[in-house]
Amino acid sequence: MKGTGTGQPGTLDSGTCLPKGGLYEEQQGIFQHPVREGSAFERDPREGTSGSRLLIVGCGNPAAGDDSAGIEIVRRLRERGDCGCELRAETGPGVGLLDLLPLADVVLFFDAVTSGEVPGTLYLTSLPSAELEPRALGSLSGHGWGLVETLKLANALGRTLPRLVLLGIEAGTVTQGAPRSAAVEQAIALIVERMPDLKFLLLSSEIIGTRSFSPNDRSFPGNAGVRIQAVPTGGP
Repeated sequence: MKGTGTGQPGTLDSGTCLPKGGLYEEQQGIFQHPVREGSAFERDPREGTSGSRLLIVGCGNPAAGDDSAGIEIVRRLRERGDCGCELRAETGPGVGLLDLLPLADVVLFFDAVTSGEVPGTLYLTSLPSAELEPRALGSLSGHGWGLVETLKLANALGRTLPRLVLLGIEAGTVTQGAPRSAAVEQAIALIVERMPDLKFLLLSSEIIGTRSFSPNDRSFPGNAGVRIQAVPTGGP
């Protein structure tokens, strides 16, 4: 997968999800879920016009080099204590993802990816994605269950799904017991530092296409895609 290197939407494959008539539709018709807006929770204005809730899920193997990036980001955000949203760490997401989806209006997954690009490269994209397969969220070899299977099941059960977003971190080494690479450490630091801006972006706009950033790109997370309009919750 080739990134744009500019923080701007890249070229989309035919299966990439796009907004259409208020729904996300995957080309094969597997996924259809309306965007949930207008949560009754009172939130900080920086959290977007709809007052939506954000859940952050860090995925990966904490003992396998760069594969630990998602878990480490959540650990550092917890340590800071000022994220203002729920944080989860998942080493083997599996079917348990189904229980996480109702907890928020937007779910952001941090996970390592191995697309062949430079280690530490960041990718911001909506899920499911035709361009990237996150390592932990993909179909797990031991259980054969990942994000795609979870969304199929949720759709079959008639569940209303939140907007799903991936922030993928290009991994270099994923060897068990290896330390994280310097480039991935730099990317993690950038994400944690820029989390308030990323949070505002996710809760105030749609992510269209795949945006890519180098681990030292100060423009991260970039500008808004399609603005979300607040939904009235009652009254004239």
